[in-house]
Amino acid sequence: MTPERIKRFAIALFAFSALFSVTAVEGAMLLLAGAVVFERLRGGDLPLLLKETAARPLFRPWMLYLAAGLFTAAFALNKGKAFAYAPSDMIKYLCFISLAAGLAEEELPLMSNFYMFAAAAAAAVGISQSAWALHSGLDLRAHAFVHPVRFGEMMVIAVWLPLGVLLTERPGLRRGPAVAACLLIFSALVLSQTRGAYLGFCASFAAVFLLDSASRKKSAVIFGALIFAGLIAVIALPQVRYRLSSISKGVSKAAAALTRDSSGTTVHTDDLAINIRIELWKTALRIFRDHPLTGIGPNNMRKVFPAYYKGPLGNQDSWGSIHNLYLHHLAERGLLGLAALLTLFGGMFALALKNFRRERNPWTLWALAVLPAFFVVNLTEISFQHIHTSFAVFLALAASCSSVAAKLPHTAK
Repeated sequence: MTPERIKRFAIALFAFSALFSVTAVEGAMLLLAGAVVFERLRGGDLPLLLKETAARPLFRPWMLYLAAGLFTAAFALNKGKAFAYAPSDMIKYLCFISLAAGLAEEELPLMSNFYMFAAAAAAAVGISQSAWALHSGLDLRAHAFVHPVRFGEMMVIAVWLPLGVLLTERPGLRRGPAVAACLLIFSALVLSQTRGAYLGFCASFAAVFLLDSASRKKSAVIFGALIFAGLIAVIALPQVRYRLSSISKGVSKAAAALTRDSSGTTVHTDDLAINIRIELWKTALRIFRDHPLTGIGPNNMRKVFPAYYKGPLGNQDSWGSIHNLYLHHLAERGLLGLAALLTLFGGMFALALKNFRRERNPWTLWALAVLPAFFVVNLTEISFQHIHTSFAVFLALAASCSSVAAKLPHTAK
């Protein structure tokens, strides 16, 4: 089998398994990386690959983020745990750089078709779960094969690829399947009852509406139609209605708790998940005040948490996640780690916007829309640390880069 065929197989496997299996998507990533290296070895230009890697977009922000992780690990309370987490940071960069090097423009339709099919299939499973629960008189959130929150995040990332097809024109991607995929994925997103994903979708739409004047009328019509469908679910399903109505209450309670010194008090709402998150965020701020520059060290939260929060919280005595990526980094990696993370995120959005302005197509629109949603869902989760969500975002960004690479006068492709 030639390296080109291996690459195509790896890309198809990556796009499909990103919705289902961590093991399979990691295997596809390694297969793609191996195919890229083998192709260069056979061509005798492996040293050029290393030079191209350093010249690719986001190389410096990624190196800054990785270096900040290692630097803060050197000052960690438990250095063994901190340095043991370094491979998890590195594998995220390996994923992005493998996709950027291995995903060629001519393979974008292949990747898109496999990804949309997998997302639609996962959505159909999630919808069937909720339909069965409604029939049985149960309250079951759509989740397919993962946690409902992770599923909602996966759906908000996935829905913008068929939306990108509908809002732009591109040969090789048919509009009929895109419409079907969009409806299935959005329905699953609603039925996941994931508040962060709801807010993420609104942030995505706002970004597209503001930055893509060419599709403003069309996107407003599509968004209106989807919101109308969502309102039907709100009217018909009290669980969805409750989730939506609790968002504003949760935001106001969290703002009040975090903007005043309430470390000795507990914020009470009628939603246990909101209460837990507020207490986690307050705990993160207390940790940050004691370790402002470098934090307690990556992967140290579970060990340190009981010292800052006495007694069980929810059904756990100790928490390894603060359920807010930014506060989590602030507590574990201090100001240095948070600055490196925000630099990377800022670079990712700047790259997506630059690619979109170079060429408006489904993949540049996908990346431009997905990143605001990703930034928002990380306000209540640490989704950047999870492969299901972070790998999908890297796929969108790499596809965006690949779709414009051939149009540039000088390219590292």
